[in-house]
Amino acid sequence: MSRNFLKIAQDINVQPLQMALIRQPELFGNRTSRSDAYASPHQQMTDIWVRYNAYENLKRDPEKFNDEHDSVWYPEATALPQVRPIVSWLMSHVEGERLGGVLITKIPPGGKIAPHVDMGWHAKYYEKYYIPVQNDQGALFCFEDGIIEPQPGDVYWFNNSRPHWVENHSQRDRIALIVCIRSHKASQEVLCHGQQ
Repeated sequence: MSRNFLKIAQDINVQPLQMALIRQPELFGNRTSRSDAYASPHQQMTDIWVRYNAYENLKRDPEKFNDEHDSVWYPEATALPQVRPIVSWLMSHVEGERLGGVLITKIPPGGKIAPHVDMGWHAKYYEKYYIPVQNDQGALFCFEDGIIEPQPGDVYWFNNSRPHWVENHSQRDRIALIVCIRSHKASQEVLCHGQQ
């Protein structure tokens, strides 16, 4: 059993979000600072920033953009109202106390996210949850001690402070919703899971 991920739910209805993304492909790749960064592990993917530090703060002071902040909803949240019911359900399920970033990632067939560890205040403060929206056989979320090959609508907690990477060996885009939540309950469950 992996100490770096834990399936916490399944059968979340992600089809409305999947259809909304098919209808609005132009939403992907509008904010590219993650994939454009030199030697970024995310160079082969595009994403949609739904919620994070106010985007004008990136232009104001890029060096401090990932420092402590209160996340805000981006205009993309209005274009994708299907995200909020999933996030609200997850907040309730894990007894969330504070909602952080919300991100949708897309990796093309044959693409990957290179092995990396998430750094900075946001990554250390929040627990991270992974909900596959479109994930065909061969789209793998990998850790040193195990691999997640999920079904759309599964929900996983994962440890972003340990090396992780994604490989898309399928014939379609791999699309995932990433939600960051601060939760005392989640932290306690993770500690118990790690001791098993």
